[in-house]
Amino acid sequence: MLRIGWRRVGSVLGSVRVYLAAQYPRRYPKLGPRLALTLGLVCAAPSCKNVNLFTLTDDSQLGEQTFPQVLQGEKLIESGPAYQMVSGVMNRLVKAARVEEPELVDAFEWEVKLIDKDETVNAFALPGGKMAVYTGILPVAETEAGLAVVMGHEIGHVLERHGTEAMTRQYGAEVLLGMLFKGDAAALAQLGNSLVQLRFGRGAELEADARGLRLMARAGYDPRVAVQFWTRMTQLGSSGTPEFLSTHPSHEKRIEQIKGLLPEVIPIYEANKAN
Repeated sequence: MLRIGWRRVGSVLGSVRVYLAAQYPRRYPKLGPRLALTLGLVCAAPSCKNVNLFTLTDDSQLGEQTFPQVLQGEKLIESGPAYQMVSGVMNRLVKAARVEEPELVDAFEWEVKLIDKDETVNAFALPGGKMAVYTGILPVAETEAGLAVVMGHEIGHVLERHGTEAMTRQYGAEVLLGMLFKGDAAALAQLGNSLVQLRFGRGAELEADARGLRLMARAGYDPRVAVQFWTRMTQLGSSGTPEFLSTHPSHEKRIEQIKGLLPEVIPIYEANKAN
């Protein structure tokens, strides 16, 4: 049973009313007590799902302003075969996503960076289509199709808007108040790092897997490679869980879902593999 302290509710709804009225006067010219209470309860309830107080424009601004801060100090690879592969996979997956949801995809400025860090087996995506891939995950991916599993999963998070949804659910008004689009670099860097480290629930992870599987199939990548990729990731876990797998569903559950979706997505792949 959900228990919320009334002091917390009062604080949250007050903060939400002030923030939304100040930041979005046209969208929320006057927040009555009932609406404010509803928003406050939504923000304070960690069990609520599919509730998002952010707009697509907010997602885009959030990614645009925090991405450079997150990348500060990282060594980027901006040419060569690995860079070309990462960029090419990104372009194909975004093109495939545009077929299904053109308005959503075109609301974001998609961008990917390749970070030269062989010891980091990871990738991440910020709201608004900003993504980074670490070189450490490339040997595990092995091929373009394997990389499409990883990047399709991250694009799935962006399209499902899991980042700002989780921020709404888990942090509520505190993060809304901390979204300093006009703030200093240090504040933006802190916010960006929080987004990178944000952990999604198992349901969101499986949702991103399913979305990514359909995207890679539509982009002409064999979705059966996903089973092989996650098996390799699981094997890495025997010597320490890779960062990309932390707090994620068990490999059995993940692979079980992928296998269950293959009859649905293989025809999509067969229709697009020559494109």
